[in-house]
Amino acid sequence: MTEAQPAQTTEINDGLHRTNVAVFGLDRPGIVAVVSNALTRRGVNLEQVNQMALHGQFALMCVIQKPAGLSNEQIQQELEAEIARRKFDLAVMVIDFKAPTPQPESEPYVVSVWGTDRNDIIANFSRIFAEQKINIESLRAFPIEDGMSLQVFEVSIPLNVDRRALHRVMIDRARAMNLRCNLQHRDIFEAIHRVKVE
Repeated sequence: MTEAQPAQTTEINDGLHRTNVAVFGLDRPGIVAVVSNALTRRGVNLEQVNQMALHGQFALMCVIQKPAGLSNEQIQQELEAEIARRKFDLAVMVIDFKAPTPQPESEPYVVSVWGTDRNDIIANFSRIFAEQKINIESLRAFPIEDGMSLQVFEVSIPLNVDRRALHRVMIDRARAMNLRCNLQHRDIFEAIHRVKVE
């Protein structure tokens, strides 16, 4: 049995270059370990990571810091080779990191929409956000009981947006769609839903 090679340790510094890495496909145990170890062996640091599984499908998005001499193509080849060796059914995408454009000062809010499920809920409410230049930072949608669904938008609302007027627009749209809607500052939302472990 071949002994696993230890991951290479690299000091984090500004000399590393950012790149985006995405891995998605059929979920199986061990994917994160394979991807992270393959990257670490090449001197890569996983700066920010978001991973989830939906209906047995795996999705991983990373902003990585790589050595200057390591190309996106080399990273992709390394990951694809390791994935093939483990017989995982996954696709890999490696693209350049684009610096975010400056955004207006904003505050974090959580918008919850629930009721009878229909196929246009996300389309309708995301259009409202787009019209007000409100950025969606996270979105979850899932069934909650027979014929019912819940959508949770985590958004950044610019300070120049009238929150009361926005809330009224969303409530009116929800009512017209036989839905209910709630808008809460993220700090309040988290305080209400926090589970205390004693």
